[in-house]
Amino acid sequence: MSNMSRTQSNRQEKIIIFALALLSVIAWVATVYYSQGMNPQRSMHMPGMEQRPSLIVEASLFLGMWVVMMVAMMFPAAAPMVVIFSNLHQNRRARNEGFIPTWVFVAGYLLVWTSFGALAYFIDLVAGHLGMSFPNLHKYGSLMSGAVLIAAGLYQLTPLKNVCLKHCRSPLHFIMHRWREGYLGALIMGMDHGAYCLGCCWGLMLVLFVVGIMNIAWMGILTLVIFVEKISKHGVVISRVVGGLLIILGLVMAIRPAVVPL
Repeated sequence: MSNMSRTQSNRQEKIIIFALALLSVIAWVATVYYSQGMNPQRSMHMPGMEQRPSLIVEASLFLGMWVVMMVAMMFPAAAPMVVIFSNLHQNRRARNEGFIPTWVFVAGYLLVWTSFGALAYFIDLVAGHLGMSFPNLHKYGSLMSGAVLIAAGLYQLTPLKNVCLKHCRSPLHFIMHRWREGYLGALIMGMDHGAYCLGCCWGLMLVLFVVGIMNIAWMGILTLVIFVEKISKHGVVISRVVGGLLIILGLVMAIRPAVVPL
């Protein structure tokens, strides 16, 4: 690679990192702003709304908020993969081998997380209707919340978690084995990487549905956990430690809910 090409590549890398960091900061600011006007236990009432919106509006608001949250929480850890994808296509453009904008890859990545958000919203909606239809279920709320935390903790210890984490921690390996050409290929690559990221982090995301979807403190904790898992050389060990802590927290919540002020 010539000095000029290397300089252009370094400049492009800095631009991508800055853009991801800026988008993440903006998303955090937006999340904090909306959290101040919403019920922390997943109310979809936006600031200024006096009546509950229709299901379509509520679902749209939730998915919009969810995408913003994913930008805030996932972009820092996804940055190495996005930077490598961008650098490769910058080099291909310099050689006139075809260029795909980085946003196509990122769009595929976010599409996977948006789909997960839609599924989580539907499950939460069904759970809410069951709670209204069977009021006695509320007596077991702490037990069910504890069970979710235990399940999230146990998943941290599974081989599937380790496989997905390995792919997220090895962007070059992903590029070598999952490369696809063209715009559609870049979109599929983004979805593919998003699927591994989802497989790595979906259990941690479930924690938000226990502690409150707009719980800023827990969002910060989980963002740090996800980032350290994927960046630190001790990521696998940290993942298992977090799993153990979630299991303990879930057991305490299920047995003695009053002593776990989530």
